[in-house]
Amino acid sequence: MSHGAAFRALIAADSPVVALVGTRIAQDRIDQGKSRPFVVYGISAIEPQRMLDGTVIKTRVTLDVQCWGDTRLSADAVADAITTAVRAVVTQSVSGRSTAYDGDLDLEATVLVVEWWE
Repeated sequence: MSHGAAFRALIAADSPVVALVGTRIAQDRIDQGKSRPFVVYGISAIEPQRMLDGTVIKTRVTLDVQCWGDTRLSADAVADAITTAVRAVVTQSVSGRSTAYDGDLDLEATVLVVEWWE
């Protein structure tokens, strides 16, 4: 599985997330004109964890997860659902949360930083 694929599989199978965004989950970009809310995620870091002999035992993948909606409330609802889904997996975590706004498209975003161990 490629980096980020397990994260996508988790949220795409989570009923509360699907109830909000359906299948509108994409890596790196989403087609303009998609109905909202939607999720776009990207990988910001890949950090192999090595033993002294150089053997990789785990890899920490840091994902920036953008939850976009017409309102702050809808963006927050998607972010809350994703946070709950990720935190249900003991080895994964949401380590940060911020907001954004796109004035050209008049869209609100809640952005999560997800630490995903593979």
